[in-house]
Amino acid sequence: MTNNNLASSYPADRQLRARRDLSVLAAGLATFVLFRVLFMLPGVVETVYASGIGPVLVRPLSLVSGLVPISLVEVAIVSYATWVMLAVGRGILDVTKKRRSFRNLAMGEGLRATRDAGALILLFYVLWGFNYARPPLVERLGWPEWQPAEVSELETLASAAIDAANQAYWDIHHSDDAGEPTPMPADLGELDRALEEGWGRAAELLDLSVAQGRRYGRTKRLLLTPIVARLGVGGFYFPWTAEANVLWDSPAVRRPQSMAHEKAHQRGTGPESEANFLGFVAGALAPHPHARYSAYVFAQGQLLGELARADRETFQKVAKRRYPGVRRDLADAAAYWSQFRGIGMSIGLSMNDRFLRSNGVDDGVLSYRRSVQLLLTFAKLNDGISVACFDRVPC
Repeated sequence: MTNNNLASSYPADRQLRARRDLSVLAAGLATFVLFRVLFMLPGVVETVYASGIGPVLVRPLSLVSGLVPISLVEVAIVSYATWVMLAVGRGILDVTKKRRSFRNLAMGEGLRATRDAGALILLFYVLWGFNYARPPLVERLGWPEWQPAEVSELETLASAAIDAANQAYWDIHHSDDAGEPTPMPADLGELDRALEEGWGRAAELLDLSVAQGRRYGRTKRLLLTPIVARLGVGGFYFPWTAEANVLWDSPAVRRPQSMAHEKAHQRGTGPESEANFLGFVAGALAPHPHARYSAYVFAQGQLLGELARADRETFQKVAKRRYPGVRRDLADAAAYWSQFRGIGMSIGLSMNDRFLRSNGVDDGVLSYRRSVQLLLTFAKLNDGISVACFDRVPC
C-alpha cells in the first residue's frame, strides 16, 4: 500500500519540480525584459541602482570573495561542471538499469539546464548587468560631446603620454633600457593596493560616486590562463562572485592596466571604453611605477593609433620618442599574444561581441577603441593628458 502511494505521487512531485524550474527560467527572462525597459530610464538606473542598490550588493561580496587567495570563478566552474557530470552519470546509470527512461533523463536534465540558466541571468543583472543601462559616462560627468582632434593636438598628447611612460619606465629600472622585458613587481598585493588608492584619487578627481572611490576586493590571477588567453581575453569581471580576474602571466607592460580596467567593471562600469578610460586614470594616479607605466603605455597606444590614421609621418616621428626598453616591452607583449592567435581567439572575439551587443553596446568589441574619445575630451578639459597634479589630487 505504501509503495503504491509513493509510486503515484512521484509524477506529481516531478511536475512540481518542473514548474519550479520553469519559474526560475521565467524570472531570469523577466529580469532581462526589465533590463531592456530600463534602457529608456537611465536616470532611474543611475539613482536607484548604480548609486544605491548595486554597490550595497556588490562591494561586500567583492570584499568577502577577495579574502580567498584563489579565483572563485575557477572553483565555481569546476564545481558546477563536476556536479552536472555526476548528475548525468547517475541518470545514465538509472537508464541502463531500467529505473528511468532516456526520455525522462533528457527532460530532467533539460529542465535543470533551464533552471540554472534562469538563475544565472537573474543574478547577472541584479548583481551587475543593470549597469549597462546607466547614462553614458560623458553625460554623468557633464562633459561636452567629443570633437575630433587636430593632428597637432594628437602629436602633443601622444608625446606627453610617451614621456610619462618613459619616466615611469625609468622609475622602475633607473635606465632607458633594462636589456630584458619588464617583470611584474615581487609584491603583487602592493600593486593591487596602489591601484585601489588610484581609484580613490580618480573618484575624487572626476567627481565619481562615493562608492567608486571605496576599496573593493583584490584582483585574482587565473590558473586557467592558457585557456582564457586562447580566447583573446586579458581579463574579465565575474559578476556572480564580484571578482576582477586577469591572466597570471601576461606582460607587465599590460597587466596593471588590465587590473585597473577590471576594477572599473567591479565598480559598476559596463561599457569597455569607459572601463579603459577610468582604468587609465586610476592607474596613472596610483602610487606605484608599474601602474603608471602600464597606464601611460595604454594611453600612448590609443593616441598613436589615432595619430597614425590622421598622419602616418607624424606618427612615426612621435613613436621614436619611446625608450628602447619600452619598445622591447611592447614587442614582448605582441609576441605573448601572437602565440594564442587562432580559431579560439576568433571564437572568443565573436562571443564577446555578441555579449556586448545583447547588452546595448551597439558597436560590440569595437567599443574598446572609443576610449580614445574619452581621453581626448579629458585632455581638452584639463589642458593635457597628465593626471599627476591637480588641486584635489596630490602629485
